[in-house]
Amino acid sequence: MANRRKFLGRAAAGVGASLLPGIFYSKPLLAQTVGNLQAASWTGASDAALAQKVWDIRFTNALPWALDPGNAVLAGALNADAAGRVPVLNVTLKASLPQLGFVYQPDAGSTNTYSVKASQMAWPILGPLGSKFADGSPVPMTTVWGYGNHDLESIFTNGTGLAATFPARTFVVQRGSPISVNWYNGLVDANGKPLPHLLGVDQTISMQTDALGSPLNGVPIAIHHHGGDSAREFDGGPDQWFTPQRVQIGPGVTAAATNGNTAAGSDHLTYTYDNADEAAMHWYHDHGEGVTRINAYAGLAGLYVIRDANEAALIAARLLPTGEQELPLIIQDKLFQADGSLAYVADSPALNGWNTLAPGKVKTLPGFPTGYNPNDPNTVVTGNQPTHVPEMFGDIICVNGVAWPRLDVEPRQYRLRLLNGSDSRVYNLSFGGLGFFQIGTDGGLLNAPVAMNAIQIFPGERKDVLIDFSSLKPGSKLVVSNDAPFPYPSGSATAPTDPWATVLQISVSKTLNTTVNPVTKLVRTTALRGRDAATPVLPLVTTVPKGLTVRKIMLGEGCDEYGRIMPLIGTVAEGTKRYQDPPDIFPVLGSTEIWEFWNSTADSHPIHMHLVRFRAINRQAFKGRIQEKLLSNGWAGVKFSAPPEPTTDPVPAPAAEQGWKDTIVCPPGFITRVMATFTRPGKYVYHCHILGHEEHDMMRWFEVR
Repeated sequence: MANRRKFLGRAAAGVGASLLPGIFYSKPLLAQTVGNLQAASWTGASDAALAQKVWDIRFTNALPWALDPGNAVLAGALNADAAGRVPVLNVTLKASLPQLGFVYQPDAGSTNTYSVKASQMAWPILGPLGSKFADGSPVPMTTVWGYGNHDLESIFTNGTGLAATFPARTFVVQRGSPISVNWYNGLVDANGKPLPHLLGVDQTISMQTDALGSPLNGVPIAIHHHGGDSAREFDGGPDQWFTPQRVQIGPGVTAAATNGNTAAGSDHLTYTYDNADEAAMHWYHDHGEGVTRINAYAGLAGLYVIRDANEAALIAARLLPTGEQELPLIIQDKLFQADGSLAYVADSPALNGWNTLAPGKVKTLPGFPTGYNPNDPNTVVTGNQPTHVPEMFGDIICVNGVAWPRLDVEPRQYRLRLLNGSDSRVYNLSFGGLGFFQIGTDGGLLNAPVAMNAIQIFPGERKDVLIDFSSLKPGSKLVVSNDAPFPYPSGSATAPTDPWATVLQISVSKTLNTTVNPVTKLVRTTALRGRDAATPVLPLVTTVPKGLTVRKIMLGEGCDEYGRIMPLIGTVAEGTKRYQDPPDIFPVLGSTEIWEFWNSTADSHPIHMHLVRFRAINRQAFKGRIQEKLLSNGWAGVKFSAPPEPTTDPVPAPAAEQGWKDTIVCPPGFITRVMATFTRPGKYVYHCHILGHEEHDMMRWFEVR
């Protein structure tokens, strides 16, 4: 993979090495911000014996319903019997247990306030609690992080309960009805002592001190409502972190004094979500500086579903499935140790990506061998500290927190709401040869269904799909498969026999039951929008309207002081910059702008913009030459050596992208154009949603004034 970073006419080796200074910036290291220092947790593959056992019982685990208003999901995960007994835990579910399910309920005595806490717990990812592998050995539990609230704390007859769920449960809200969420960082042990991270913490990229320079104690978290039109103080950006029990807070928390989050002595943050957006499936996930990828991977993520009158009209007209026929699918690839614990690619093999540092001019990480040469692809790193890698790929596919599950369906139409919650993996999904319609994008419904046979989804994206199983014979089974290369598009091919080529199995094993929900009859010509004035038909946008400000943004790659690949964002005029550099884009409040992403790398990047939803316009091939530039801290970035030039006519965004988006795919060698309106003042980030890219250092600021 060493050559995949060479692009747009750059030299094969030694480019611009003389530009690099002898002294580099380095973040302070701190022992308190500890992570898992067991090398087994940094593996590049799941334990082989465990992975084989999980594969052997694939499709035996039922897919959890992420919109379950009752308790079937919880009971299933706990392997409770008909009487509610959970033998493995020696507890029993309360007989009068209220409906909890995977949908949050407001705090007692409130209709719009929720209190939600990040916590650590054991969760049955590989199989239900107390289940067995095919050879009779027990299926291990996995220690994860998740979110929970008061609903879960006393669900057993002995007064105990669950700290959280994995994935975190779902917010279901109505458009135009604001809610407040009290977010708590409960990542502490029974004595209130901050927990170490479940995964390796690379202290060369993770933030280690607070705004006053005091060392951090515990794992910081930040909660971002991805897709939400949120005020700056409630955005949950990378600088809006807080440590366990809110002992320390990031500078973004105090940036706006318009809410109680600046008050001393509080043990949580309170965010207000206006829910002004139209019906869509958003999500919420961690965004803490330097720990986003490992916090989200550990389980700090969940769904956020908005309903509106247009969607309700479609359901009433029997055009859009609802109830048990509406199924979110959160797709993630994971790695596991032999005991079922999570693993993550954190101890790098030879750092042999794009690296122009001459031997002897690169700093070595703690524990790296004497004479380490990052330019030698045969070098093997055996360091004793976890280090960042640009992409992380798992080999066991989990859907809604369960490895290779089975979905039992009736012979009728279903609405599958897809979220790619993976760190880096792109999925190109097929449904056993069955065609389907895409009906929505990140931010809402399309004007009309788009017929498809396969669908591509990048990290952070959501795709709304309608699939009809009524033509299949009872007992039919089809496998949802993936054939996307990794990294995308020019990385290793996915073969049909690779475990990550299999996502889940769908079995037409249920008898059609129309007593609860009638059969829906959505067709290719069904109008999906315009059934309510607040959700109008979207005009087709394929060319850039005249008179709008155009921002030309460069996507490029450099390397840091250790010679590690560092994806970056900057401007076409000035080249790439670092996350810590101040904003250089200042949209006027209320203005509409065109943002062009000029991708000079070999990877496709899913670029996510906070605050705004936008329309995809078109893509256009370009050519240009790049050279190295000095970043603000002495690291190596890139810039265009001369203004790049388009080489083809623009190609309009396809019909499946002609809806509201918040994450846009930017292919290599192309200009990708979007149009956004900036509705709130404040400083926000935009970044690649490949989390390894975002963390180091493919994220920049814009400020609306």
